[in-house]
Amino acid sequence: MKNALLLAALLLAPIASRAQDDPKAKAIVDRLMAQAKGWTSFEADFSSRLQSAKDKLDVKQEGNMKVKGKRFRLVLDKNTIINDGAVLYTYSKETNEVTLNDPAEMEQEIDPTKMFTQYEKGFKSQFVEEKADAAGMMTQIVKLFPIDPAKKPFHTVMLTVDKAKGEPRSVQVLYKDGNVVTYNVKRFAANVDLADALFTFDKGKYPGVEVNDMR
Repeated sequence: MKNALLLAALLLAPIASRAQDDPKAKAIVDRLMAQAKGWTSFEADFSSRLQSAKDKLDVKQEGNMKVKGKRFRLVLDKNTIINDGAVLYTYSKETNEVTLNDPAEMEQEIDPTKMFTQYEKGFKSQFVEEKADAAGMMTQIVKLFPIDPAKKPFHTVMLTVDKAKGEPRSVQVLYKDGNVVTYNVKRFAANVDLADALFTFDKGKYPGVEVNDMR
């Protein structure tokens, strides 16, 4: 479950000293955070890539994420992860199994509802560059560094933002163990109408499903 959420997901302590921030980078991040706080819901199509030189891995996946308040529905290849606010369901199409967990046990870094706001505090920022992406869209790139590195499994986050809209385009997380996870946003829509039924797991729709309750 954790690996599926880590790959999905797209990624997007009080600050000791915001004075260490690059003013231009801070303005970009602050704009994104201000917008994210105003989103009652959002939906994104994305691709993820996990690279590990140590383990000789290069895993690419396609996904869709729907978030409404503290609830989410994440589809990542053959896995569907649903948080209805009370239970976290992780369904595997391959094995027709669903695992139930307590959402409170989920780490902030892999929680889609905190995809963007988790970078608001506890990070220093540095402006990298402005450049056009493959589609010709002008983007702004910012590096984020944890102020307390010992509390994070990663050391750097590369955040790419649409310059015109201030919306996320990609997030790249560089981990201390050498792994690199990259999330590219293909389509993003904020404040969309999402039915409550999307955030429930209906066992009736999965005949013969095996339920593993880990709570």
